[in-house]
Amino acid sequence: MTKMLKTGEAALEVVNMQPQILARIDFEGILKELQTRGVKIIGIQLPDGLKYWSSEIAAKFEAEGFEVILSASPTYGACDIDVSLLQDVEVLLHFAHEPIFELDRVIYVPYRIDFDERSVENLNIPERKIALIATAQYAWKLEAVKSVLEAGGYEVEIGGGSDRIKLPGQVLGCNYTVLRDTTAEAVLFIGDGLFHPIGAAMYTGRKVYRFSPLSNEFEEVEASEFLKERMFAVARAMDAENFGIIVSSKIGQKRLGLARKLKEKVKKAGKKADIIVADVVSVANFNYDCFVNTACPRIAYDDWRNFQKPVLTPLELEIVLGLRSWGDYAMDEIL
Repeated sequence: MTKMLKTGEAALEVVNMQPQILARIDFEGILKELQTRGVKIIGIQLPDGLKYWSSEIAAKFEAEGFEVILSASPTYGACDIDVSLLQDVEVLLHFAHEPIFELDRVIYVPYRIDFDERSVENLNIPERKIALIATAQYAWKLEAVKSVLEAGGYEVEIGGGSDRIKLPGQVLGCNYTVLRDTTAEAVLFIGDGLFHPIGAAMYTGRKVYRFSPLSNEFEEVEASEFLKERMFAVARAMDAENFGIIVSSKIGQKRLGLARKLKEKVKKAGKKADIIVADVVSVANFNYDCFVNTACPRIAYDDWRNFQKPVLTPLELEIVLGLRSWGDYAMDEIL
């Protein structure tokens, strides 16, 4: 049964969450690093889930004598750094993501969710050989989870990934390389949401399970609906003659070289294509039959309903152009 909260109760619940939320941030370690650098003006970039706590977070640094400027820009990952703010601050603190590259004046601040690894003891996974994956907030705890599962008779692997991956077993929405050499019979994703485990299912072709330590939810992930949506997008684009190829200006997403190659493929197919560069992708006023996304893959996978025209991944464009069969469908990755 869903509990209905009165306004006062909801406010009390939020207040009671504050120590838990802020305890996941290593303020002491950040302050030591800032003091070592001798800086006084800092920028703070928070993902949407932490923006609610911006005042409390800023107050922690202001109490230590720092001037704080907050970024309002959305951030969807370590690839999405508000470099414009670096014009006005000495150091930018980018919260909740592990680095995918190093910038001199950017400090990545991990946001690590702790949980009791013993919560996986009673998961009903028939397969006995498992690959463990998680998002950055949970991946730091995978070795402890592995020990619990191995004590229960499972054979468990935690893979390493490409240069964009900093933690063993860590997956990004655009990168599943920790699973590239897996010999596991099934994959167990530790974390929240369905996008990453669906991506893992598409990447490996294996059965994937999701366990959320916060909600205690456990389920087998089904990718069929995702595939239906992608088939629908490809089918809508089959008659397209004029393509808009989207390129992100974000430092960790920019694939201009790929966009140029795709434009050449479109031209060789006797069709027209233009390259469109954007920070926040908005193409409402552009008159193209179809858009091809080389920015964050989730724009095509998650946000396609926000577009009136079909939005394809680079690999899906190849299907439309007859350069790839549907049987060779693969997830778009930034490697």
